[in-house]
Parts: sequence; structure tokens; C-alpha cells
Amino acid sequence: MTDLTPASDAPLRILIIEDESLAAMALEEILGMLGFAVVGIEDNADDAVEAAERLRPDVVMMDIRLLGPRDGIEAAAAIRARTGIRCIFTSAFGDPETRHRAAECQPFGFVRKPYFPAELQRALGQAAEVLRGR
Repeated sequence: MTDLTPASDAPLRILIIEDESLAAMALEEILGMLGFAVVGIEDNADDAVEAAERLRPDVVMMDIRLLGPRDGIEAAAAIRARTGIRCIFTSAFGDPETRHRAAECQPFGFVRKPYFPAELQRALGQAAEVLRGR
């Protein structure tokens, strides 16, 4: 497996997985304003896994509800198993069963929708610290 640690001065490279196009565009804009580099956007589990393998982002922003038969938790588990890349889950759904399933993927964290820049900054800052070994 390759070194997944980003250079300390490079912005985190983020892959967005979100099935609602307006939400994906809004998240991309917020992340850009916060200084992060969005490397791609996908809306379903299969394309998410393929994009993660191809693009090798530092972090995946993963919506739990996706288009198609597989959800974001299944996609996150496949991405983690194949690449070692971890995610931050994004969802309007926070029920205990969903959070328990998601926790098995060892995410960096959870961000509830609607997105708030300060919450995204905090979650991605924590992910960056882990990735950079602080």
C-alpha cells in the first residue's frame, strides 16, 4: 500500500460522494473556500469505489444515502478495504443503527447536513492531523 500521508503544506485532496447534485456543488464550493482540493464527485457506490481507487484522495466525504442499491456505508467499507482511505460521513440521518453500521468503517467522523463550514473545517482538520501523524 502506498503512503497515504499528505504533505504538510499540501491541501487535503477530497473525493465527494453525494447523490444530490446541488448538495454536491455546495459542498465542493465550501471545501474550496476552506482551502481543500476536491478531486472528484460521484453519486453512487460503484462509481465511488472506482474513483477512490483511481484518484487516491486523502479523504472521502461520503453521503450515507446514495443512488443505486448500495449505500455510502457499503461504499466506504469497500474503499477502506481496497485502498485504506477513510471517510467522513455526511448525512441528515443520524439514527443509532445507521451510526453503528457506519462506525464499523472507522470513519474520521460524521458531519450532519446541512453543511456548516466550521463543522467541515473541524472534521477535516482532525482528519489531517491523523493523516499527518500529529
